[in-house]
Amino acid sequence: MLKLRLPAAAKNFWFILLAALVAQLILISVSTVTGDPLGDVRYTYDAWITNMLQGNYLLGLKDPWVYPYVAQAPMWIAQLVSGGDYLTGWLIFVVNANMLLLAYLLGWGAKMERYKAAWFLIGCIFLCGPVSIGRLEVFSLIFTVIAGVAFLENKDSKAIQFFNIATWIKVSPMAALATLVVVMKDKRKLLINLAVATLAIVLVGYALGGDLRNIFSFVGMQSGRGVQVESSVAILWLVQILFGIPGSKVYYDDKILTFQISGFGVTELANLMTFIQFGALAITLWLGYRATKQNHDRNTLFAWVFLTATLDLLVFNKVGSPQYELWIVGAVVFGILAGIQNWRLVVWLTLITSALSWLIFPVFYGDLLDSKPLGVTLLILRNLGVIIILVYANLQLARLGKKKLTT
Repeated sequence: MLKLRLPAAAKNFWFILLAALVAQLILISVSTVTGDPLGDVRYTYDAWITNMLQGNYLLGLKDPWVYPYVAQAPMWIAQLVSGGDYLTGWLIFVVNANMLLLAYLLGWGAKMERYKAAWFLIGCIFLCGPVSIGRLEVFSLIFTVIAGVAFLENKDSKAIQFFNIATWIKVSPMAALATLVVVMKDKRKLLINLAVATLAIVLVGYALGGDLRNIFSFVGMQSGRGVQVESSVAILWLVQILFGIPGSKVYYDDKILTFQISGFGVTELANLMTFIQFGALAITLWLGYRATKQNHDRNTLFAWVFLTATLDLLVFNKVGSPQYELWIVGAVVFGILAGIQNWRLVVWLTLITSALSWLIFPVFYGDLLDSKPLGVTLLILRNLGVIIILVYANLQLARLGKKKLTT
């Protein structure tokens, strides 16, 4: 598994933390070179907090919101440490949170055998570009990695709680919760922990003045949108644009403030994507259930089901923002920690697609929006890379479900 010959310093706790700090400082320093990858923090998150401080609304509690209300927590913490400059407060918080995550992952220096997972995590955060530290996904990733470590250490209750918190920031870790339903033998323990954790979050929401309609408003907020240009399904129309076939184009939707694809069949496919997405997820869970009958160790089962389920949510999604690459990272980190066989291709493809994500946004994002060949080609390659990981993960999961021949 990742048989790389690294210098001794690469296994040093403080050297790894120093590298992580330098990597993040580089991302901050280059964030203004091309485009504005930290624009969501600078404008959107700051505006949300400012308006809530002024009493204009209370997102996800008294007013509907595209994210679960728990996603407010990191934004409020950034405000507390900002000193009047929200972007600076956000970056200080994110950098320190990532450093603490790495320290935890490495057991505060006592579990340096996990150094490969730490380097992979640093690599992906860096290769994804400044957007990796400028979106809420970074906090969902942090809780996902903590949960994965807890599962690896057989601390199932802790794993459930942290996967649940991660899901209440960005919904992608629901793939992990669905995987636990398949992999965990003690279903009663799972359901009790999940119910208690969710009830606690809902009750806190009520205590903050919320109601059920707004607390769960994120569930259907994006159901009516079209196909975002960066999504994997957009590849069908991007190929037409690349080869100059008329009828498809990139346009800006000023209602939801994002770039989308228009063309023949786009609207119809967009309306079907949620059903296709959950259909793919159902197939993955069935393959996982079948694999549980073959007496594989639970870490192997969890790794492949978690990865495949995550990719189902990503590939069959009509939204595909660049930071969604971080969805995959949490699952891949777990596979590295668990020493899963046949995981190397997943690792390298994830690193490659991470690097392509930075090239796409913000470096060549203008070329993409102008439908120029370079920008469109880079996006197609990135999305094909993610699709290849999904196909490979499905094949591995199907293999695990085959009956072992006896002689």
